[in-house]
Amino acid sequence: MKPHRLPMLAFAAALSASAAQAAQPPQPAGLPIFDAHVHYSHDAWDVVPVADVIALMRKAGLKRALVSSSNDDGTQKLYAAAPELIVPSLRPYRTRGEISTWVRDSSVAAHVEDRLKRFRYAAIGEFHLYGADADLPVPRRLVELAGQYRLILHAHSDADAIERIFRQAPDALVLWAHSGFDSPASVTAMLRKHRNLYADLAYRSDMGGAGRVDPDWLAAFLEFPDRFMVGTDTFTPERLHYIPEHANFSRGWLAALAPDLAERIAWKNAESLIAPVWAASRARQPSAAAEKREAASGDACTALAGAAPGAQRLESDRVVVVYRVKAGPIRIGQPFSLDVAACPKGAAVGVRALGVDAQMPEHRHGMNYAPKIASAGDGRFSADGLVLHMAGHWQLTFDVQLDGARERLLSDLRLQ
Repeated sequence: MKPHRLPMLAFAAALSASAAQAAQPPQPAGLPIFDAHVHYSHDAWDVVPVADVIALMRKAGLKRALVSSSNDDGTQKLYAAAPELIVPSLRPYRTRGEISTWVRDSSVAAHVEDRLKRFRYAAIGEFHLYGADADLPVPRRLVELAGQYRLILHAHSDADAIERIFRQAPDALVLWAHSGFDSPASVTAMLRKHRNLYADLAYRSDMGGAGRVDPDWLAAFLEFPDRFMVGTDTFTPERLHYIPEHANFSRGWLAALAPDLAERIAWKNAESLIAPVWAASRARQPSAAAEKREAASGDACTALAGAAPGAQRLESDRVVVVYRVKAGPIRIGQPFSLDVAACPKGAAVGVRALGVDAQMPEHRHGMNYAPKIASAGDGRFSADGLVLHMAGHWQLTFDVQLDGARERLLSDLRLQ
C-alpha cells in the first residue's frame, strides 16, 4: 500500500488555519457540499455510531455523500439510515488488511460480484491500485464489472494505473481519488487526455485557505470547471469528526472563486457525475424471471443462510449452494466439517447427489483425505473429514448432480 503523501498533522493545521481566518472574505452562505469521498469501515461502527455520522453530515451541510467501507456493511448501515443523503459505492475490501493484497486475491472478485447482485451502487471503490497491478486479473474483473453495471470506478491510483484502466475500457467513468496526490499541472495533463476522468480533492491541503486559492489549482479549475469535486476521506474513525470542519475548510477556499465555479466544485460536478449513475442503478430491478428463479432456490438454502452466521452463498444458472463451516475456523491439518444446502433453480427437478472436495490451484494438488458426504434430505448435506494440510490458496468445490446435468461451483479461501 502506498501511504498518503500529506501527513494528517499538516492537513489538520490547514483546517485550523482556515478557521482562524474566518474573519477574512466570507464563505458562500449556505453553499451545499457533495462529499465525494467518505468511508465508514468496520473499526468505526462502535466508535462513531450511525446516528452520529448522519448528524455530522447534516451539521456539515452535506447535500449528499459518496460512501464506501471495509466491509460494505458499513455503507449499507448508513444508507438504510439516510437514503436521501448516502450514495453507496462498493469497496472491494472485506477488511482494511486487504488494501495491499486484494489485487491478487480471486475471492475479492467473487465478493464484488455477489454484492453487485444483492445491492445497488453508483461506483466501485475506493480501491488502491498502482502501475502494472492494474493489468492483473482481479482488477481487470472489477473494470469489467463496472462496465457491465455501468458504474463509476473510484481509483486511488497513480497516473500509470489510470492509463491502464482506460486502455482496458476507453469509455469507463473514473473518479481519481485525491487527484492522484499529483501536481495540478500533472492532473490537468491527465484530464486533457481522458474526457471521462474526474478528480476528487480529498485530503489535499494545498488548495489554499480562507478566501484564497493556489494559483496552479485555479488554472486547473478554470480549464476544467466540470471535472473537480471535494471530499473528506474518513480513512480512520476519528476522521469522521472532521466532516463538518472539512466542509468549512472547502467553503473557505471556494469563496475565492467565482460563484458559479465554486458551486460546481462544491456539489454540482459530483451531482452531475454521480447522481445519474445512481438513479440508473436504482432503476435496475431484477427481472421477473430472475425473481422467480430466486424464489425457487429452495427453503433449505434460505434456512441455512439465515440460521448460520458466516454462511457462504454460491450460485450458477441452475443451482444455489449455501455452506457453512461447523465449529470453525478451519485450521491447518485439522479435520473440519461443512453443512451444505444445494437448491436447484427454475425447471431443474432435484438434487440427486453432492460431491465436496478441495484443491490448491497454484500447486495443482488436492486433499490427502476423501470426505464423507451424508444426505439429510431436501437438499441438505453434511461433509465430514475435510483436511487442508498446508497454508495457502485453496478452492472448495461443490459438484451438484441434478437430473440430467452436473454443476460445479467453486469457493476460494486462504488458509494461514
